[in-house]
Amino acid sequence: MKNVRVFTTAFVLLCSYLVLTRCTPDTTGLAPSTEDVLIRNAWSIDYYYYNQDLTNNFQSSKILFSSAGAVGYIKDGVTVAGTWNKSVDVSNNEMITLQFKTGDPNIAQLNKSWKLTDRTNSALQFVETDGTTNILLRIKTQ
Repeated sequence: MKNVRVFTTAFVLLCSYLVLTRCTPDTTGLAPSTEDVLIRNAWSIDYYYYNQDLTNNFQSSKILFSSAGAVGYIKDGVTVAGTWNKSVDVSNNEMITLQFKTGDPNIAQLNKSWKLTDRTNSALQFVETDGTTNILLRIKTQ
């Protein structure tokens, strides 16, 4: 009978310990989400390739993302508004869709659903396939 009490007491103490110490998840080692990385920084287009290097078309511009789904493309003091959203495709790839309201053909080239292929806190790389041609976009923090 004494062994049953000792076992029961030890079991109750162990369960109490597990419940009390596991209430709050430990998030200290988690990387920020793609959304968090995007909205925390101003971005410049580090590289844009579509059949040729078109990076110079985006020189001196920056892109700002908001948590509400708005995005702004800023160049020479002019802001072009748009929207963005993040989704996940059937292959579990993160997708970022950009849609700027513009007639500017350079900015309109960004209006795509981009597959995220690489991410750090200071750079993101995307690819989009237009038929058989891969279009590459890399942005970095300013």
